[in-house]
Amino acid sequence: MTVQSALSLEPIDITSTQITKSVNGEDTKDNKRSSDTMGMKHRVDYGIYVFFGSMNPQLAEKTQFSDEDAETIKLMLPKLLENDESSARPAGSMEVLKVFWWKHNCKSGQYSSAKVHRTLIVNPDGSYEVNSLPGLEPAIIAGF
Repeated sequence: MTVQSALSLEPIDITSTQITKSVNGEDTKDNKRSSDTMGMKHRVDYGIYVFFGSMNPQLAEKTQFSDEDAETIKLMLPKLLENDESSARPAGSMEVLKVFWWKHNCKSGQYSSAKVHRTLIVNPDGSYEVNSLPGLEPAIIAGF
């Protein structure tokens, strides 16, 4: 069993903010606060993220990873970012849009992982194109 997947998440806008600190204890000419520049903080406001992965059949045999385990992963990937949040990523700010799942018909795989991954082209606006490989079509699963 060889399975490969790619998932796409929310074109890239980056906001840069200068970080300063207030220095209250120092006297200035007008008794105003002075500030020191500490650096820059960069934030991706909106972007499409694309991730690729594959399952190695030889390692799966050694670890007793089964087809049922792969199906569980396939079912959970669309919900990967549900309720995922941090101070940098508020709840609901990221979502899985699509999961592309290729399943080979033989243990050694019909094609290399690299060749399969190159069949998926994701554009900055979120649109995508899947170029076919003979005998290998992905299942396209909508996000949660």
